[in-house]
Amino acid sequence: MARAFKKPCLAVTALVLTALPGIATASDKMECSVTVRKSSEAACTRIIKSHANSRADRFMAYYNRAWYHQRSGSPEKALEDFDFAERLNRDFSKLYFSRALLKLELNDLDGALEDLDVYAVLEPRDWNGFFQRAQVLRQHGRPKSALSPLNEAARLKPYERDLKSLRVLILSDLGRDSEAAIEADRLVAGRRSDPVSRYARAVVSFRQGSLDNALSDIKAGLRRQALFPAAHALRGQILEMRDDVEAAKSAYRRALKSAGPTIDRETSQDLARRRLDVLNTASTARVALQTQHDSPFGRAKIHNNKNAAKNGDCRRYIPSAAATVSVPCGN
Repeated sequence: MARAFKKPCLAVTALVLTALPGIATASDKMECSVTVRKSSEAACTRIIKSHANSRADRFMAYYNRAWYHQRSGSPEKALEDFDFAERLNRDFSKLYFSRALLKLELNDLDGALEDLDVYAVLEPRDWNGFFQRAQVLRQHGRPKSALSPLNEAARLKPYERDLKSLRVLILSDLGRDSEAAIEADRLVAGRRSDPVSRYARAVVSFRQGSLDNALSDIKAGLRRQALFPAAHALRGQILEMRDDVEAAKSAYRRALKSAGPTIDRETSQDLARRRLDVLNTASTARVALQTQHDSPFGRAKIHNNKNAAKNGDCRRYIPSAAATVSVPCGN
C-alpha cells in the first residue's frame, strides 16, 4: 500500500520568549517538535497544560505529541491527541492525512476514508491523498470503487511507479487477471529490480495458480528488499500449500517485521498472525489454509465493516489471498 511514507511533522520556528510562568519557551517548542525523543512528550505536555499559551502553540503540541505516541507504539493515545488538535485547528491538512494513516493501522477503515475525504478538499492537487484513498478502499474490499481515486492520482502524477503496481493488484482483485498479467509483465519489464512491481506480478501469478512464477518474483523482490511484509506473507502461503510448514512459519514471522514497502502490510500481517496461530496449534494446517479462504485463488466476499462490528464479528480483506477473514473487533 507502495511507498514507505515519511511521517509528517509540524515545522516549528523557535522563538525567543520571556520565561514567564506557564508560557511556552523556545526550548520547549523545539523539544516538543522532535517527536522521536521521550523528552518530546514532556515538553508538549507542558505547552498543552497552560492556557496562557496561544491556540497555535497548543495545537502544535497536541499534533506533535500525537506523533510521539504513534512512534512509541501507543496509537490510541495518538488518536486522542489528533482529535484534540483538530478542535484547535480544522484547516491543517496534514492532520487529516496523518490521522487517516493512524486509523488504518487501527482497522478503522471508514474513519480513514472520512479523513481522506477532508484531506482531498484541503489538498486537491496532492496525488498521495487519492493514492491512499485507493489503497484504503481496496483494503475495505471495494476494489471497483478504488479505481476512481487511483485514476485521479495517476492524472496528477502520471509517472509514479507505485500507482501502476496498485492498478495491477486492483485489476486482479476484480477478477481481470489476464489484463492484470499483461500490465504486470509490462511493469516488471520496465523495472526488473523493483520489489513492489515483482510483488504485484507475484500476486497475479498466485491467483492464477502459477506458484513457481509467483515464488520466482517474490524471491527476486526480496533479494532487492529483504524486509517486505506482504512478500514474505505471500511466500509463506505458497510454502504452506507445498507442505513446507517450517519454512512457511519462518516466512510468516518475517512478515511481522514492520519495515520495507507498506503495500498490503497490515492485511498481510493479519494473515501471517492467523496462520502462525494455526500452524503452532494444529496438525492439519494445510487443510485449514484452504478451507479458511474457500480457495486460495478465489475472490473476496465483500462485508460491511460497520455492520460486522455491531455483531462482534469484524472483517478484514486480505488482498494477497483475495479473501475476507474474521478478525477480533478493535484490532
